[in-house]
Parts: sequence; structure tokens; C-alpha cells
Amino acid sequence: MSMKYAFVDEFGAFGFNFNSEGCSTHFIVTAIIVDEENVEIVKQGVRQIRDRFFPNGELKSSSIGRNHRRRVAILNELKRLPFGIFVLVCDKRKIYEQSGLRYKHSFYKFINNIAYQELRTSFSHLVISADEIGDNDFLQSFSRYVRDHEIKIDLFGESLFRFENSQSNLIIQVADIVSGSLAYCYDEHKIMQSDGYNYKSLLDPKLFMIKEFPVTFESFNVQQNDINPSYNAKVAEICYRRATAFIDSHKNSADIDIQKQIAILEYLLFRFMNRSPRRYIPTTELLNQLEFLGFEKMKQQSFRNRIIAKLRDSDVIISSSSSGYKIPSSVEELYDFINHGKTIILPMLSRLKKCQDIIKLGTNGEVDLFERAEYSSLATLIENN
Repeated sequence: MSMKYAFVDEFGAFGFNFNSEGCSTHFIVTAIIVDEENVEIVKQGVRQIRDRFFPNGELKSSSIGRNHRRRVAILNELKRLPFGIFVLVCDKRKIYEQSGLRYKHSFYKFINNIAYQELRTSFSHLVISADEIGDNDFLQSFSRYVRDHEIKIDLFGESLFRFENSQSNLIIQVADIVSGSLAYCYDEHKIMQSDGYNYKSLLDPKLFMIKEFPVTFESFNVQQNDINPSYNAKVAEICYRRATAFIDSHKNSADIDIQKQIAILEYLLFRFMNRSPRRYIPTTELLNQLEFLGFEKMKQQSFRNRIIAKLRDSDVIISSSSSGYKIPSSVEELYDFINHGKTIILPMLSRLKKCQDIIKLGTNGEVDLFERAEYSSLATLIENN
């Protein structure tokens, strides 16, 4: 299989102060995918287009601005060249405040992981090329991420999937223009300046994929959600449907506890649908999410009894471990739930048995705590365990 090259650039920046005009609502990563044998052909073609439209500079989306006729003319010329386009679009507004992803390092790491995994699963032989020199924090972090995850094929250091630095690469300039053009279809501030131009439709013949993050209920696909070997689509679908069914059935409830339950489920589903960087969500993080949404502060025991336990009583499957909670997506996570429950149930049964034995012995058998009919099932459990 021949090597492919991915030339990467982005639109937008880290930041969540959406009231500021300079803060983008979306972060867009574009990779221009070129077969190795076509790299020079594409470079030569881009050079000719650059010399025609930008005789004194480089192809740059910001230099085109709102001159949409010029932008369309440039894109139509570029579309004739032999390349494809992969795009990752992140709607920053949909990232939960308490998710931990509103910190620059965590945000970039999460975006890096999604972009890398999508490219890795789509192309087995790929060289990722970007300009990592300068003040672009994202491209610097992305280059480090790819290098850390390179896949070696021999003892001489050859890789199936690797990164190469490319300063001032002509094809990277194409990625810049594509990212900036698609921003007019996504970013709240840019849409108002689009003058009706639909660049996603214009670029459609060249698009391999547009991956949108976070995934929504409408766009979520259980079958394609995860590349983890332990991921079980059947388990994931059962658990996902139980959670969404509860939300649909109770979304108009005025009961405060049910509103809290829905808020927690929506947060757990956000993690479930978007490849959580952490396996389980700590209880403190879930409690912080409730407070952020304006609910009263809850103690952990009350949270477990009134939120998690009640959801489980309503047939919602929530796995738990010493690390926290999550919507299960594998058989192993269901066993985590069972094993965690076992560590609570069996010691409690043992304590009840000791209590019964001590009282029975001390009263010469006159008091048998489990002889009442309502405790027969409990007596059976204790006897069997």
C-alpha cells in the first residue's frame, strides 16, 4: 500500500469567552490527504494558483476575508487537484464546563486524540505534515502527540504513521484556506458574514469525512463510536438506549431530583458518546456539574441514594468502580459494576450474619433474627454466601 501524506492546519483557537467577538465558537482541524505519487503534482498546482491569486504572498484564508467570489474562484481551482479532505469540527460551546476540557492542555490533548485516531483508522500508511515552528500552540502539541504515538515497522525506525515538520509548505496553505472557508458554515460569527455561500457543499466532492465533536444524540452511532478492543456495540446500545429513554420520558418533570438525575445522565452520556479521556467520572466531578447548573449542593451519600440509585431503579444501567461512574460500553465494565457491588454486599451480609449468630447464641436460640417471613430471602442470601 502506498504512503499518503496529510497536510494539517486549523481555524480558531482555544478560548471559551463566547461574548468576545474575537473568540471563535468552533475549532476546525483540516487535513489535506495526498497520495505520495501526487504530492509534487499538487504542490506544482498550488504554486500556480498562488502565483495567480497571491503573486506577492501565500495562500491564506484571512487574506481573502469576505471576498466570497474570490474565495469560490480559488477553491474551484484547487478542487481540480488530486487530493482529499478530512475535517474535524469542534463546537466549543457544547463542551461541558466541568468536563475538564476547558483547560488548554486538556482541550488540545482531547482534540489531538480524536484527530489522530480518525486518521489512524482511515489510513494505515500516513505521514502527517504540519508547520510546528512558531507560536501555534495546537500544531506544536499535535506534532508531539503524533511523534509519541508513531508506529514503527522495522528496527531502522521506519514508521507507518509518523510526523514530519514542513515549514511554509504549499499544501498546508490549502488546509488553511479550507479550514477558514468551512468556518463560514459553522462558526457563529462567521456564519453571519457568509452572505449565503455554502462552502461545505462546494467542497463536498473532495471531502472524505467531516467529524463533528461533541457527538450529539442525533449524530451518535453506537456501531462506530469506539476503537477500543473491549468495546461491545451491543452492550453500548442497550445502555445508551436505557439512558436516553429515561431522559425522553422525564424531560418535562418538575421534580427537582429527577431534573438532577437527567442532568447527571446527560453528562455521563457526553462522556460516553465522545471517547472519554478518563474511564470513570469521579463523584466529585458529577457533584460539581450539578452545582454549576444551579442545583443545591449535595453530599456524596445523598447523591448516591437520590440520584444514582434512583436511576438504576428506573432501569438505567450505570457502572461504578472505586474511580466513579460511567455508562458501560463493554462487558468488562458491567463486571466492574458487579464486582464493586460485591465488595459492598458481601461484607454487609457477613455483618448481618455475625449479628444473628451472636444474638442467637446469647439467647440460647430464643431470638432468631431471620425467622420472620419478610426476612426469608435475606436468610437465603446469608446462608448461600
